[in-house]
Amino acid sequence: MKKLLLINFIFLSLWSCENKVIQYPVSYNNDDFMKRSQERGKLLLEEEISWFDKYMKDSELKFNKTESGFWISNSGIKSPNMANIGDYVHFTYQVYDIDNKLIYSSDEVGEHKAILGKANYTRGINAALQLIEPGKEAKLLLPSFLAYGGFGDQDKIGANQPIIVDLKIIDIKKH
Repeated sequence: MKKLLLINFIFLSLWSCENKVIQYPVSYNNDDFMKRSQERGKLLLEEEISWFDKYMKDSELKFNKTESGFWISNSGIKSPNMANIGDYVHFTYQVYDIDNKLIYSSDEVGEHKAILGKANYTRGINAALQLIEPGKEAKLLLPSFLAYGGFGDQDKIGANQPIIVDLKIIDIKKH
């Protein structure tokens, strides 16, 4: 009986290999893909800038564009009192969508304590933490590439969604 099962197994194994279908990978011209991706990124950024322009026009606050590519409601100029990479920063923040609807409240996200350069925050928040003095706060207008990018936060913030952030620095300890 064992011999019969072994012969059947070998026969079926050889027979199933006979009808093998080869699936070749689909290839794309990488240059075309990169050009399309860059054009899509430019169009997305233009749309986000137009949203921010309207927001700034309707706001009572004066915003300044930073070297990092976002807008901040303070001067955006670095001073010695502000945090640097490696400094300990204690802060809170709130996140709004482009229609100024609250996404995450400061109560929901809580207070944060981090060493700049070692913490995992969006690029925009990391850069802004270095542009606000202790005890002060600022409003940030973050394009999607400086916020949560093409994936969102996998919860309340969608893909390619620009955000508005109220960021308050509670304390900075220099290293």
